[in-house]
Amino acid sequence: MRASLLVLPWLVTVAACSSCAPADGGAPSDAAPTPDAPPVNLDPERLISDVDECPAGYVDTAPVAGLNSNFLVAGQERSFVMMAPPTTYAGPRPLFVGFNGTSENGTKFANRADLADFAAAGFFVLAPSSIGNGMFWPIWDGMRPPGAEGGANKDLAYFDTLVACVAAHYEVDKKRIFVGGHSAGGIFTNKVLRARSSLIAGAIVGSGVFDLTSDGTDATPSPLLAIVTWGGDNDRYAGTTPGGITVPDFTFVEQAARASQYYASAPGMTHVACRGDDLGHAWLPVNAWFIEALLSHPKGAPAQTPLPELPSGGAVTCSQAPYELAPLPNVACGTSSVAGCQAACQLMADCVVENVTVGTVMKDQWLDLGFTSTTCGGCIAQCGQVAATNANAEVLACFAQAEASAQCGPGIEGALPFMGAVDACCDGRGDSSFCVSICAEFSENEAASGFFPVCAEIAP
Repeated sequence: MRASLLVLPWLVTVAACSSCAPADGGAPSDAAPTPDAPPVNLDPERLISDVDECPAGYVDTAPVAGLNSNFLVAGQERSFVMMAPPTTYAGPRPLFVGFNGTSENGTKFANRADLADFAAAGFFVLAPSSIGNGMFWPIWDGMRPPGAEGGANKDLAYFDTLVACVAAHYEVDKKRIFVGGHSAGGIFTNKVLRARSSLIAGAIVGSGVFDLTSDGTDATPSPLLAIVTWGGDNDRYAGTTPGGITVPDFTFVEQAARASQYYASAPGMTHVACRGDDLGHAWLPVNAWFIEALLSHPKGAPAQTPLPELPSGGAVTCSQAPYELAPLPNVACGTSSVAGCQAACQLMADCVVENVTVGTVMKDQWLDLGFTSTTCGGCIAQCGQVAATNANAEVLACFAQAEASAQCGPGIEGALPFMGAVDACCDGRGDSSFCVSICAEFSENEAASGFFPVCAEIAP
């Protein structure tokens, strides 16, 4: 790709006309002409940073092309791969920071996603390695429970320090700082995008979970280009993390839809949704388009700035319309002769069985508890067989109260009312056979058990 990509025709100046007829065909306006908005300067501009931002060992010595290690941030030794643009490129250069997925490091992700394409197009490329800081998915610290979103985050601190240090030693263009990642790296890309939007010009969110990636402020993100990607309807993951957490099955399609809808609705945001043609859980093979799209939207570019022609009709199809995923069928749980059973089963049906993200991960559990994808008669039957004890009656009454006010919805966040009900109603209730039985099921699922902390105390 030629260096001229950095000098695109960003703006078209249109002279104001006080005597032109209005669009509705009425009389010319007598109002004074409105001056054109001043043009935005989108020329490359160096990010100013001081070497004192660097950890010891990198103050007097710049990061080098290749593997860099012993980069001490927040008490942790980190490593990263750096790729430099060809020396034929002069002046402040774009920066792309790519985040690795599960069971890989920065080097492996850089190779898998062919990030050398970005360096060849004139970017500095950084591929930092994760170190297992995550709470719910232990790769990057991208997902946080409600109330803990804004706490100290060692991975965000690493990102901040890494960008600042590289910018102190090299000419990095402050208007063209981009991030991206795939799978677990896509999760952290959502986190960085939402927490550091004032710095970032654009992002590629590859098959990343969107839920629970808020920075806790609910602030409107600074306008940027958000490219949400997934491999198609077969974009699924099953496997085990380096720390030993096994995921039976996870689909990224609903999470892509949630991210797409969020970024498409954010004021001033430029959004693109790119879907693979059943490519599976993959970084989409359109780096040339990614590069051109990112470079077309430096920080400060108007939202209406045109994109390069979107991929269509091949392995990848992109659209600027938000992606909508059809909901699963509603599961109606009927009635029960045991007080609270219908409500408990309906709550799980609404929040889990009907939920594309959580329901896929917990499918073995809801099948064992008597659900099908359209019915919950088996759940009511199993619940009706619990012993008629005060403990069970109190627990089921608690679930009925929770179900009466629950607002279930899509994604992990849409399943939280049920998860919260389990934690509230079964807290300290080892005397309830109902709680013990459902907790025994949930504790078998390593990917879901972290959302039911109370079950660790009472599951057999």
